[in-house]
Amino acid sequence: MNVEIRKLTPELAEDYVHFFDVTPYNDYYAGNDEVPCYCVKWRNDDTYDGVGHWFPTREERRERALQYVRDGKLQGYLAYRGGEAVGWCNATADCQGGVNHMRIYYPIEEYREDVKVKSIFCFMVAPEVQRMGVATQLVEHICRNAAAEGFDFVEAYPNKKYTVLDCRGPLALYKKCGFSICAKRRGKIVVRKALQ
Repeated sequence: MNVEIRKLTPELAEDYVHFFDVTPYNDYYAGNDEVPCYCVKWRNDDTYDGVGHWFPTREERRERALQYVRDGKLQGYLAYRGGEAVGWCNATADCQGGVNHMRIYYPIEEYREDVKVKSIFCFMVAPEVQRMGVATQLVEHICRNAAAEGFDFVEAYPNKKYTVLDCRGPLALYKKCGFSICAKRRGKIVVRKALQ
């Protein structure tokens, strides 16, 4: 199934929050109205501390998400089918607070100023189009886009053991898209794809 991939822009803010409004996170959380995260954690924001910015209610996360998208602080890509958003991937080079926080758990290299890395933090795909290639198309588009923007690598952080609760995507997805494992620690994996 082919989808149209669009880079998140301020003009897509309403599409973005609507996607989280109507898309169940997964069957495990069905019926729990407080679950939608609106992906507010992985953003480029000078107030980011990795821990203290999980907003307590769905309504607050939704409002923050709208503002973050409009301000360009949330970055990533939406997948569309028939004019409706059916997938999301948070991918950014500007969430250094998030990357620094993840270094607690993942063996992520210290970045150098002369190496441009775009990070994939998480995915969400609507249940009716799961296992139809949406995540693969998102990753492939992100890599093409990052190469065109002059990035050296795209990096992602899957877990060795993938579960339905894992928003980072399975290791097999990244391998299929040409990523290689560059580091492992206690079940946490860092994969990279060279673009240059």
